[in-house]
Amino acid sequence: MKIKNKLLLGFGMIFIVVLILGMVSLYYIEVISKTSSVTLKNNYATLTFTREMRSVLDEHNLPLTPQAADIFSRSLKKQENNITEYGEKEATAGVRKAFSLLIDPASNLNQQLDAQRRIYFLLNRIDDLNMKAIVHKNDYTHSTMSRATIYLGGIGFITFLIIFVLVVNFPGFILNPLLALTEGLQEITNHNFNKRLDFKTSEEFTQLADAYNTMASEIGKTENAHLTKIILGDLRIKTLIEVMEDKVIGVNEKNEILFMNTAATELIYRGQKNVTGKESPESINLLGKILNYKSPEIPLKLEVNGTVSYFCVQSFEINAPNLKFDSAENLQYAAYPAGMILILRAVPAPGK
Repeated sequence: MKIKNKLLLGFGMIFIVVLILGMVSLYYIEVISKTSSVTLKNNYATLTFTREMRSVLDEHNLPLTPQAADIFSRSLKKQENNITEYGEKEATAGVRKAFSLLIDPASNLNQQLDAQRRIYFLLNRIDDLNMKAIVHKNDYTHSTMSRATIYLGGIGFITFLIIFVLVVNFPGFILNPLLALTEGLQEITNHNFNKRLDFKTSEEFTQLADAYNTMASEIGKTENAHLTKIILGDLRIKTLIEVMEDKVIGVNEKNEILFMNTAATELIYRGQKNVTGKESPESINLLGKILNYKSPEIPLKLEVNGTVSYFCVQSFEINAPNLKFDSAENLQYAAYPAGMILILRAVPAPGK
């Protein structure tokens, strides 16, 4: 799967979970709001209306005065418009019927007292219905809040897990292949072209690994081809130098011996081998005389084992190339001294 698709999947899951969390939160907020405010407000209003009607009966003697009857009638009218609970409608209708009997001019005192008692009973019934409704709705509100807390906590926990997994795994998903690629490039810098990468995390990194492996393989082939050419060239030069009758000596910029052919070794070290790397003692042995020889027009006189020989000395300085790019990325060529090659050719003694 591509990195882009994985990112879209991960963040899409977070978006969906957060969206669900928000929708559930809004739903329960609305349910709790309706239950705890609107409905309970109606129950409280009913209790207010019944209290007002009961106060009229408590504060006035029978028969009721027109003013008291008007107050009772207005409160009863409000109650009739505020019926919310099951059974409250029948009880309110009973109050209306008993009140009509109570204010009926044709009713005697006993009938009015019976109507009053009936009204008290029905008002208590209405109060009881609304009080039970308040308790029930309060319990329902607490139950709804508990469910909302559980649901929201669960969704929040799932959101946390998704985010945690992304935070823990995603940096490694990106960083580990980059670290492996860095190590691979370091191996190429160290001329190890056998390092191979194998990424299975995404198509992009798989393509990157394939490109790196191809590059390492091609660089290795090119390096081997160049090395083979250099070795072959070195062998040719060594072979050519070795078969020369002239004495050939190669030294570096510190006058340390790099190579000698057999003729030079027999002359200076009497046939000893493995002389490469020995420091050339100046002015105390034959090699010192050769290295310090500065008069190519005069033959060099060497005495070896009592035998005096004369040699024409030719020296060739070796300058190693140093290629670099300037700030404008133009190729600049420079050279630095890397030693010299001395060729000694036997010549007759002067005067002969």
